[in-house]
Amino acid sequence: MKRCLLVAILVVFSTPSFSADKFYVGYNGKRCEVFNNKTPANWNMLGTYRSQHDAEKAMHNLKPCQKD
Repeated sequence: MKRCLLVAILVVFSTPSFSADKFYVGYNGKRCEVFNNKTPANWNMLGTYRSQHDAEKAMHNLKPCQKD
């Protein structure tokens, strides 16, 4: 019984986290950028996305990120 419990604990702590990574699009008044952590305090967060590809794709369609 102890062996099974020990193996279960090792499996839980040795497997990578299954929580989805999040990517953020931020805007600082001059430019937009994709972050893999929350945006810094002096940046406005424009959106949260599941993948970097989705964040970059959305960044091109966000109004503050479009260059005139």
